[in-house]
Formats: sequence, C-alpha cells, structure tokens
Amino acid sequence: MIITVDTGGTKTLVASFDEEKNPKHIIKFPTPKNVDQYIQRVADQIHLIANDKPIDAISVALPGVVKDGVAVWCQNLGWKNQPIRELLSRYFPNIPIFIANDANMAGLASILRLPKTPRCGLYITLGTGVGTSLILNGNLYKELSDCEGGHMSLNYNGKITTWEEIAAGRVLQRIFGELSSDTPLEVWEEIANRIKAGLQPLIAFTQPDVVVIGGSVGVFTSYFSDILSGLLAENLPAAISVPKIISAPNPEEIVLYGCYDNAISQLASN
Repeated sequence: MIITVDTGGTKTLVASFDEEKNPKHIIKFPTPKNVDQYIQRVADQIHLIANDKPIDAISVALPGVVKDGVAVWCQNLGWKNQPIRELLSRYFPNIPIFIANDANMAGLASILRLPKTPRCGLYITLGTGVGTSLILNGNLYKELSDCEGGHMSLNYNGKITTWEEIAAGRVLQRIFGELSSDTPLEVWEEIANRIKAGLQPLIAFTQPDVVVIGGSVGVFTSYFSDILSGLLAENLPAAISVPKIISAPNPEEIVLYGCYDNAISQLASN
C-alpha cells in the first residue's frame, strides 16, 4: 500500500491508491501551521487509512522548497528548515518516506498523463499560492526542481508585487468571490489578465509546448483559456508561439497522483 499526502497552504489530502492507480479513501482536513500538530494529524490519518495493513511507502508533497526531506521554506505555512521526513519517520520508523515539492509532483503527473509527452511542459498551480514546475521530455530534473515562479517580481498596474499576490486562488477568491460556472465573463477576463502577467515572461523564457493549470483555479481553465491565449498572442513576440493551455487532469487531486508516481519511481530505483 502506498499512502500519499498532498499538503497545501490551506488544506491537506491523505489517500491510498487502488489497483487501478487511482486514489481512494481520501481524507481532507485544514493544514495545521504548527508543524507538530501537522505531523500528528497526518500520522493519525495514515493509521486510519492503513487500518493495520502493511504500508510500502509514504509519499508527501509540500508547498515550498524541499531538500533531503526538509521543508526549507514553505511561505504560506510559515515553515522554515522543518525536518518533515525525520519527524514523520518517528511514527513510521521502518517505512520509506519520500518528500517533494507539490507543484513538481503535480506537474510530472499532469505531463505524463497527456496523450503525447511534450518536449517542454510548464505546470502552474493556482491555489493558496502560485507554484510552478518545468517538465522536459517527461522528466523532472533536479537542477530545475526549485523553480518558484509564483514569487517572481512583477510590475502590475504600476505597483511592484509578486505573481502570487495577484493571481493565487486565495487572492482571486478574495477579490471576485467564489468562482463557479456562473462567474461573469468580465471576471474571467480580469483573471486571465492576472495570470498572463506572470505567464508571459515564463513562456518567453522557457517556450513550452503546453501549459497545464492545476489547483482550485485550474478546475475552471476552460472558462478563461481562450481569453488567456488571446492576451498572450497580443503581447508575445511573433516568433514565440502561444502554447496550448489546458486544465490538469483531476486538478484538485493531481498532486496525489504525482506523489504516487514518485513513490513508484523511488521504490523501483531502490
């Protein structure tokens, strides 16, 4: 049994996977910002899901910079240099525990589930924060695993800010209310413009074949993708093609799939 944990800035999902490689027994709870409380809550849910059955691996995604099982920096949780793997291993001492960045896990899972693997795929998660990952020929390279596109500085409407502060799902919800199929067109136009502000320089720099959008906003990609593509076409140099813009498969659970993929890969390599 592989247990996966998607730790978000707002909520955490814990799940096991069935024989068809799909998540089951998903448990959702608000992410505690106190690290000890987080570890205790995750451990409790893992025990509940496992129900005394053997666990082959635990695969955890975190919303920030991760190195060697340590949460080096998770801004939206206020974590810095927290040894998550070591703390969790106290509850599961003989079980492999893999820790990775959430956008990297979601990006890899999204790109690998496309009908054809692109040369370059750019993944963006728009949730509590803005996360990014770059997948080249279906591979996530260690040298690119610390990409934090959401924290790049932008001049937006004459103010220096970060992409996350204008396009994160929590920001959009605060400004426009709960997004839904009834959200007016003019709101989607403004949302597309905010996403374009950070996406345009990333496309110019990486020139991806496809952009995959996940997180809570990714659910609604079809409502603004054409608008976003049009804005990019107007503002990018003619020599740079506008990539295809799509929603992540199962955008609110795609991190769990990435955690599962990572565990399978790590177990195979060991």
